[in-house]
Amino acid sequence: MPSFFPYKKVNQTMNRSMLLIAPVAIISVCLVLSSGCLQEQGTGKEPVTTGPVFGPQDNGKNVSIPAGTGFTVRLPENPTTGYMWNLTPPQGLAIDKDVFIAPDTKLVGAGGTREWVFSSKEKGPTLVHAEYRRPWVPAGTIVFVPLEGGFFGIAGDDGKNYLPLAISEEFRVDGLRVAFEAEEAPDTATIQMWGTPVNVTFMEAVETYDLHVTLT
Repeated sequence: MPSFFPYKKVNQTMNRSMLLIAPVAIISVCLVLSSGCLQEQGTGKEPVTTGPVFGPQDNGKNVSIPAGTGFTVRLPENPTTGYMWNLTPPQGLAIDKDVFIAPDTKLVGAGGTREWVFSSKEKGPTLVHAEYRRPWVPAGTIVFVPLEGGFFGIAGDDGKNYLPLAISEEFRVDGLRVAFEAEEAPDTATIQMWGTPVNVTFMEAVETYDLHVTLT
């Protein structure tokens, strides 16, 4: 039937076009998919590094860094023990990264690394201060009070002063950072008239890290 010939011809033409287009489309899709598959996938454990890197060997040092230059601090940490680094936000510095890098091992209880990446555009001195302790245990600073012949107390981070009724010789160090647990000693009269009298049930010196930074 002549009336159907044009439709058949058009349909054949379209079929030939589709045969030519289909491989191109398939190839395009494959290229897109392969491009996505070829993108590098991070494991989430890679160290984030920028500028100079400082570690435990730099504790207590004075360093100079050009303003606007980032720098990194890495310290060993093992959260499975309950201890972790508590960082005091440094004045004049921005904390761009604060990550724990897990160890490259399946050994249970193995420690990793705490990494901070800092940046700043301001000039001047600042301090990176961190303490390795269990965050749920109260902390404070041993202070020597020059009253009534002088004695040692604890200036707690909670803003309170504590007067230990007994304190070991190893902790009689002015300015020493300690973690401690204590029970209030009610109805206890002391001649010091300073702080709250307490019986210390636990005390340990806190490991500290200080990096003195001058941004030039």
